[in-house]
Formats: sequence, C-alpha cells, structure tokens
Amino acid sequence: MTNPIAAKIICPNPECQAPNLPSHNFCAHCRTAIPKVYLWTLGEDASSLKIGQTLANNRYVVVNNRVLLDLKPGWQPEVVDRVPEYITPYLRLLGHRPHVPQVYGSIAHNRSGRRTSTLWLLEKVPIYSEGLGAALAGKVMPEIGESWKTAGSMRQLNWLWQIANLWDSMQVEGVSRTLLHPELLRVEGGLLRTIELVPNGDSPPKLAELGKLWKSWQKNARIGIAQTLEKISNRLIKEDVTTATQLIALLDEALRTVGQKQFLNCNYITLSHTGPTREQNEDACYPPSGDPLYQNTGYDLSLTIVCDGVGGHQGGEVASSLAIDTIRRRIENVLSKPENRYPDSITIQIENSTCVANDQISLRNDSENRQERERMGTTMVMSLIYGHEAYIAHIGDSRVYRITRTGCHQMTLDDDLATREVRLSGMLYREALGMSSSGSLFQALGMNSSTALHPNIRRSIVDEECIFLLCSDGVSDRDRVEQYWQTEILPVLEGKVDLATACQRTINMANTHNGHDNATVALVHCQVKQPVEAGKSTVLQDFPADAATLIQADTLLLSSPETDRSDLDRAPISTTDGAKKSLVFGAIGLILLMAIGAGGWLYAQSNSTSTPTTTPSPVISPSNTPN
Repeated sequence: MTNPIAAKIICPNPECQAPNLPSHNFCAHCRTAIPKVYLWTLGEDASSLKIGQTLANNRYVVVNNRVLLDLKPGWQPEVVDRVPEYITPYLRLLGHRPHVPQVYGSIAHNRSGRRTSTLWLLEKVPIYSEGLGAALAGKVMPEIGESWKTAGSMRQLNWLWQIANLWDSMQVEGVSRTLLHPELLRVEGGLLRTIELVPNGDSPPKLAELGKLWKSWQKNARIGIAQTLEKISNRLIKEDVTTATQLIALLDEALRTVGQKQFLNCNYITLSHTGPTREQNEDACYPPSGDPLYQNTGYDLSLTIVCDGVGGHQGGEVASSLAIDTIRRRIENVLSKPENRYPDSITIQIENSTCVANDQISLRNDSENRQERERMGTTMVMSLIYGHEAYIAHIGDSRVYRITRTGCHQMTLDDDLATREVRLSGMLYREALGMSSSGSLFQALGMNSSTALHPNIRRSIVDEECIFLLCSDGVSDRDRVEQYWQTEILPVLEGKVDLATACQRTINMANTHNGHDNATVALVHCQVKQPVEAGKSTVLQDFPADAATLIQADTLLLSSPETDRSDLDRAPISTTDGAKKSLVFGAIGLILLMAIGAGGWLYAQSNSTSTPTTTPSPVISPSNTPN
C-alpha cells in the first residue's frame, strides 16, 4: 500500500521525468505543468479497491472510493480490452461534456484468488483537484440532493433545465435512466455533471418518472419557484408533457421570470498576436484587438468572436476578417429588434449568420478561382451573452472554455477527424489523437456550400460568476488552457488581476509555451448578483460536514460577488422562554433585527469590489491545430 498523500507524479516532460508531489502545479526541476488526472473506475471490482493500493505497475494509486490518481499522466493510457457495450454511450455523448465523463483507458485488475477483470477509467469526472486545497483533492463533488436545499431559485431551475436538455440524447444512447438517480447527479456550482451512466435496460424511462423525482424535490424548492415546480412535476406525471422539448419550454419560461430579477454585468476584451514564428497574422477577433474593455449589463448584447484563418497567399487573413464582419453585422442588425431576442430566434440567427459568412467566403474563393488547398477558409468561435443566457457557437477547432473558481471546462468539441472517429467508430479519444491526420478539420467556413455546414450551437444558463475564454488553437494547443487557467485566469475571479492584464498574460503564455502559431484570446467576465429571496430550507446548519459540500458554501456562497445572500438571511432564529412572555415586543425586535441585517447587507453590497474596468495595452492579430 502507498500513502496517497506521499505518492509522486512523474513529470510529463520526457527529458525530465522527475517525481513531484500532487500539490505541485509545476515540476520542481523543469517547471513543466504537472497534470492532476483523477479517474473514476467502472467494473465489477471497482468497489473493492483499497485506498493506497497501486494498480497497473504502480501507474495509478487509489486515493478515494473508486477514485484513482494517474502518476504518469504524460504516458498514453492503456486499453487492455475491446470497448464493451456499456462504454459506447460515453464515446457517443462526447459532445455533452462537461456533463458526461470521457473514457480515459482501461486496466487489467488481478484480484487475489479470482480471475483477472477489466477496470475502465473515466476522466473529466466531477472530482475536486488540488487547486481547491489538499482537503478536497480526490473527493467527489456533492450530490444534487445535498446542494438543492441551499441553492437559490435560479440555480435550482438551471439544474432542472440541464437535466431536461440531456434527456433526449441520453434516451437515444439508452442511458437516460441516469437522470433518475440523484446519487449520480453531481453539481459544481451551477453546472450539473454525471459521475457515470446507467443503462436503461429493457424499458426506457418516461418523463413521468422524472416528474416523480422532481416532485420529491419540490418541498425544498425556493418559495419563488415551488409552485411552478409542482405544476411542472404534476404535468409530467399526468403525461400532459411528453417530450423534452415541451419540458425545456416550460423551464425556459420559469427561468425568464426569475432571471429578470438577477443582475448580470458583463466585461469583455480581446487580444491577438502574430506569434514568435509567424510572419503574418491570419487570426481575427471581435471586438477588435486593442479596443478598450467593453462593459454591458445583462440585457445588452455582449458579442465576442474569434476566427483562425487558413488558405493560400493572404487567404486566411481575408477569410477570418470576412467571417467576423458578416456574422457581427447580421447578428447585431437582427437582434437589435426585441421581438427577435428569444432562444429559438437567437439560435436560428446565429446559424443563419454563420451560413451566410460561409457562403460569402466560398463565393470569394470561386471568384478568385481558388481550388482545393488554395481555397481560403476559417474556423469560428463566438459567445453571445444576453439576459441570463450564454450562446456558444463554433466551427472548426477554435475553442471556448468556461472558468469558475472550481474548474475550467471546454465547452466546444473540435471539428477534427479525431473527434469524428470517437463518435462514429468507437475509438477512444486519446487513441484517436495518435492518428497521423487526427488534427485535420472536417468542416470550416468557406470550404464548401453552407448546405453541408453544421454549426455547433450551445445554450447555457449563467447563474454564477464565470469567465468564458475564447481562443484560437495557438492558445489551446497542448492543453495549455487547462494547465495555466489557475495562474492566468483565476486571479480575475479572485479580484487580484484585471481582465486586460489576464488577457495579455494568456497571450504571453501561448507565445512562450506554444509559439508555433498566431494566438488570439477573448475573455468574457460575467458577474452575477442574485436578489434576496425567501426560501423553505435553511442553510449552513444543514450542510453535511464533508469538505466536498462545504466548498459549495465557502466558495459559491460566501466569497463570490454573485453570492445568494438569502441563504444567510434565512438561517433559523431560535426563541427563548422569556420571549414567550412578550410576543408583541419579540415580533418588533425581530423586525428591527431583520431591518438592521438588511441594511448591513445593502451596505456591504454597495461597497463590494468588482473587477476593475481598465483598458488593455493590446498588440496585434493569429491560425490552426488540435488538442
């Protein structure tokens, strides 16, 4: 047995390979980033693993129940068996990360006195890493039921909305029963994540079963949404609502009502650089690189776009600029009309604008008689923040990440051959990356007619402070965002660095640790403040004592600008025997106490700090590759 705390992670730099403690973010010898890869185990022997036990020739150490830490994260994981049927849904649902874990690999486990069995390993699971402190490292994030009691109206609706949006895809893959098991539904702030998938078996579940589960949560729902949740649950149970589309529409309406009371401030800025090895910059961005910080409230449109051009002489630069001009003009023109600012309409306009941009570039190619590799094209990634919603769209391998105090999650899926192999042929993603053509794009703007184009558009709810990072692959290659988000981006959320400085530091990081391509980044900082609201549940007293749940209180409740202060306001007030002698004076005293508390809260809110709105010191404008 090995003490998990004393286990050493081998530096992934092949020229170093020095052992490092899990608490090290960078190698003590060569300063290479040290990945912390925590894995969830699947298999008949998964529950029998003992903490401190090592597996696969000491490559993995058991750090918690069914949780492993990879001590050699720079090495390709093994796959010791063919992919079984129950693993296939993870591969086909790759586009639903971070809600669904990814398959990492498999190992042979030889339990004494028994035959050898296979353990499958899942990555991107809801497990805390060292970034939040040693006490949390390797612990599974809290179940939805634990956090439901202390969540605000917006967050409760957000979790339900995410469940509803996962239903159809999971039903197709035969694992929608997962959403009926609260112990498998884990939460990271406003993000709902599954720790593993459960097969439906012979009888696929109906939405009526989901209604029964939600009905059981209704007693601990906030007063502001309790009646709405009861109506929705009853309609599901009675089968008045029979499709996920209908359910999402009902939840959208409830979110729209509650979201009007939420205040969202949105700051955003872009920066682009040619890079140390390129002669010209084929990237483009909106707002233009070098513009001062933009600041909007939630019901203004906050639009950011990053494009990475490819093509012959001056082709990439033309394509990326043409795409941004076309998409920006169309979206701003159409969405300037309030009647067009609804989810379906916004999604359609983003798709239409992307297709028009594609055809504009394609026509330019045809007019200049560009053929095959001479044809210019561009990737595209954009974010549009409006109200309480974020719309993410992309084509190609430029990316969007969502960063909070507890994690950094890739929100887009590269349109490359590696991804397609995983979803169509059942190959593991890390295996697919080893193919010689793994980084080749199967779609980009301008290469073909828009009839063959499939823009990826994703909508999410913003109910907590977060940063959306958009970038070209000159920034994201070699997992640089995952490696450096805690040093370059997290300080913004902690109030230590302004957005412009973080943007410049991210470009510097890309040029230093990648440097093979142009580099462009856009940072969108969403700051959320929730209204004071009444609720049925109490807060801090009801938190289980485990550290994984306390992080919800410490990080998401007390220290963040979007704190739902109502959690503090509704802590139960005990009475004494003396108070019974004078109910009238007791009631007056209680009212005065509440008034003083509310006044103190308002004073604290008015003096709370926010990210400075300083203007950046920009540079210039960057190109293409995969993970």
